Amino acid sequence: MVDGGAYDPDKAYKDSKLCNILFTAEASRRFSAKGVTVNSFSPGLIPDPNGFFRYQNQAFAKTFNQISGLAGVKETPFFGGSCLAYMAVDASLDAVSGKFYDTYPPGKHQLASHAPSVEGQNVDEQKKLWDLSAKLVGV
Repeated sequence: MVDGGAYDPDKAYKDSKLCNILFTAEASRRFSAKGVTVNSFSPGLIPDPNGFFRYQNQAFAKTFNQISGLAGVKETPFFGGSCLAYMAVDASLDAVSGKFYDTYPPGKHQLASHAPSVEGQNVDEQKKLWDLSAKLVGV
């Protein structure tokens, strides 16, 4: 998890995904008795040069977008947004909580739930992140 070392953009991105999973799992445990459901999700690789990659070198961003498409691993902004909307309002997920969703297989425009990494399933880390977050926001 976040180790306090020198800033590394790649590690920071990965840590943010891990923290999303850890925090959601803990929230699901804490709020399940109250009927509150929470799930985490990753829309997959969306290398749109006008989106997430807009602050990157544009030659790199455009090339990476093309290569990702040719390799068949990229998703579209529309797909990512559609997944988020589905998770927010689809009645089939009303009673589902504590799950992790992402694109599977990558680049095939399909959303699936599966177990996160072993690190993402670490209950002690889930509780630790929750406690640190609560302290940061003063609750």
